[in-house]
Amino acid sequence: MDSKLPSEMIMEIMSRSSLKTLGIMRCASKELNKLAYEPYLLDLYKKRNKIVSGFIIQYMKRGWMNIKEFAPSPESNNLDLGFLPYNAQVLATSEQGIMVFKIQDPNNCRKYLYHVCKPATKQVLALPSPKGNNTDIKFAIVVMGLKPLHYKIIRFSMRRALRRWRYLHMAYRCDIFDSMTWKWRSLKPITLGDGVFLTNPQPVTKSGSIYMLLTNNNILKFDVFSEKWEVFSSPIPYDESRTSTELVKYGGRLGLACKPPNANGYWDIWVYKMDKSWEKDVDVAAESESERESLKALYDSDTSVMVNRETLLFYRLKQQGNSMISKIVLNDIPYQIFSFRSDFEPSDLK
Repeated sequence: MDSKLPSEMIMEIMSRSSLKTLGIMRCASKELNKLAYEPYLLDLYKKRNKIVSGFIIQYMKRGWMNIKEFAPSPESNNLDLGFLPYNAQVLATSEQGIMVFKIQDPNNCRKYLYHVCKPATKQVLALPSPKGNNTDIKFAIVVMGLKPLHYKIIRFSMRRALRRWRYLHMAYRCDIFDSMTWKWRSLKPITLGDGVFLTNPQPVTKSGSIYMLLTNNNILKFDVFSEKWEVFSSPIPYDESRTSTELVKYGGRLGLACKPPNANGYWDIWVYKMDKSWEKDVDVAAESESERESLKALYDSDTSVMVNRETLLFYRLKQQGNSMISKIVLNDIPYQIFSFRSDFEPSDLK
């Protein structure tokens, strides 16, 4: 994009667009994509358009994930989740305000009923049940188009471990639900290397692809458009002494946050470039005030989100020293955290 307008005027225009239009602008050029993640624009956009953004918190109680809470980001509206069934388990969310959850079938304790919904408008629609067992490992939802709304839900479930000679390869079943056909279909299993598994954190979705961190610090990429997958290396070699590594979205790009050993709450941030190489961002790093704080997300281009037991903390990223801008006391220690953003306009889910 070769614009003669100053960036301040462009952001003023973007702040008055709809959530759908903002998503389209991000795909128009690198300049618009970068501006769309500026903290000033995001805060202004939330105020003018009544956008709700933050994190859906899910807790584990007596072996059941049936308590949910919404933690709004600074300057955001709140979100009422009381309409959800008491035993709803959140599986995936999208930046377009769509969420997938499941509940146990009241007539069959071994079966689950899946639903798609837009929490901001309390729209809920039942989905057909995918085939196979109920051992869900990962879920992700990717919006393919906005006019009309077109999305795909990707489900990874446990298939079996394949033993080849002395090696043990984990195979994951992959099922895809398409909102256009309103059907599930199965792809060929995804088989990983010897002793390699998917890790617990939620997948990161970007530009129609799903990224998942593996136990050997490599990254699994699944392209929803081509429905092909590949594994590529991260900039951090596998090291058991390394305390934590998290896949994140950093200014609309795929990022990797790494906490080196004895870093005293300091997290390095790496960014995945267009030429498929990694570059360490030397100008910024996530830093916490306590060793008990763990990094959960990068909210925008200069805000990190930390968790310290029952507290969610927002820090403004700086080159030297971070400053806390918001703190939310939760009901309990979170089990899962889902990034969420939505407007309050009804959507045609089917």
